[in-house]
Amino acid sequence: MSKETGKRPAVPPRKTTIYENYRVLDINGDLLFRTGQSRVNWYLSRDLARQIDSSTIQLTFTNKGTGRRDEPFYLQDMPNKCVVCGVAELLTLHHVVPRQYRQFMEEAVKSHSSHDLLPLCVDCHDRYERHAVQFKQHISLCFDAPLEGLGWIERTDVSKGRRAASALLAPYVDKIPHERLAQLRTIVMEVACQHADLFSLETKECINRYTDSESSSNSTVFPEPRILEELSVMETRVKGPEFRCHGDIVVAAVATNKRCGPLCSHCLEMVQAGIPGLVTAWRKHFINYAQPQHLPDHWAVEYACK
Repeated sequence: MSKETGKRPAVPPRKTTIYENYRVLDINGDLLFRTGQSRVNWYLSRDLARQIDSSTIQLTFTNKGTGRRDEPFYLQDMPNKCVVCGVAELLTLHHVVPRQYRQFMEEAVKSHSSHDLLPLCVDCHDRYERHAVQFKQHISLCFDAPLEGLGWIERTDVSKGRRAASALLAPYVDKIPHERLAQLRTIVMEVACQHADLFSLETKECINRYTDSESSSNSTVFPEPRILEELSVMETRVKGPEFRCHGDIVVAAVATNKRCGPLCSHCLEMVQAGIPGLVTAWRKHFINYAQPQHLPDHWAVEYACK
């Protein structure tokens, strides 16, 4: 539970330590990078490294490249505390550049993503996330990229069945005229039979029993509750063949310097700078609205994103 609100946080805290800070040395004893227990175990189990001490291993082969040797941010001990308020409890790993954008960026950018993964306590995360949602909404307007994506196909028959099922589940159902009740039941079962594959296996069996019985032609038979319950919350639209999600649209526009219409100064700067501009915009937003007081050394808004 959140200490601040007493409510369950929007994002649950991590059950494991975020930074385990194991040191990995090359065959000459120089620090290559820091990592976690699972990667250390991977090297040791394959005899690719030997244990130096409880927090250090040394590779037993000559590695290609220099690892993170020239990037001090990745070589330091990372503190397990909220970068905003400094508490060490109820931590979650926050994506400064939201994953819905980062996943569509080129691999060279994603390989630097750990720079933008920072520990936040659940209270600071929930407070900042409200501002992050507003920024996403602003971006969606500037780039004509709805947060729910573009290319949805509405299933009007399912929508009609959903409304009918909701009416039959309503507390005032006993006040609905018998003729209207019969119509609603017919609508529900027609939609259920036509879209049986959208229901759970157990409910699908109920639908099959209904169609195999004489009751399928009797509008006075009340649909089983599980049919009504599932249909009343069923999605009424599906992703069409041309569907594109919000992050894909935005990243593609920024990567190609494409303007979808009038842009605010922030989004114009983003487009002009390309993908680094999008990454920088989110870092600046995090600094301005989260106001972190405990950022790790060498963390910077202008840190290279590839």
